[in-house]
Amino acid sequence: MGFNPSGMWTAMYHEDELERTDPGSPAGDYLGIPINDDARLRADTWDGDIVSVLQHQCIPHSAVYAMRAPSALKIGTINDPGSGEIAAFIIDGTYTGPRTIWMDGRPHPSQFAPHTWAGFSTGVWEGDTLRIETTHIKSGYLRRNGIAFSDQARLTEFLDLHDKSLTLTRIAEDPVYLT
Repeated sequence: MGFNPSGMWTAMYHEDELERTDPGSPAGDYLGIPINDDARLRADTWDGDIVSVLQHQCIPHSAVYAMRAPSALKIGTINDPGSGEIAAFIIDGTYTGPRTIWMDGRPHPSQFAPHTWAGFSTGVWEGDTLRIETTHIKSGYLRRNGIAFSDQARLTEFLDLHDKSLTLTRIAEDPVYLT
């Protein structure tokens, strides 16, 4: 088993500052993102003002986008009452709300199970790296300039501790919009 990432973590804005500030990426800036023609059409016709419409103001970001969080993450645990072992990590402080990362070996639900903003996540230790697989995510966008992903997207995350820094590497795959 790897390290225990429980605690409070403060975000650093040195790598993706453009994504964290208003208004975000410029329209038409798709550099480095492997989108297909359908994704380009959807992004080219997207209107960022949709978030000002009353019905859309309280919609959270989905798990694919949400780790670009406010200033801090809080990571807690759910312990198995019988063994005391960590059954899950709870990540809070993201734009999605709390995410549960199940560590007890449970399978992902059926393809027909409901999709949520946080999705369904399981984690396994690969040495000292926590590998998180998330499915069942509601569709949303990868960037605030309209690059979308479908509800068939799969998110793989790798959580590593380097000295006192928690590093998160994320890979989004989507058979509908990404090549």
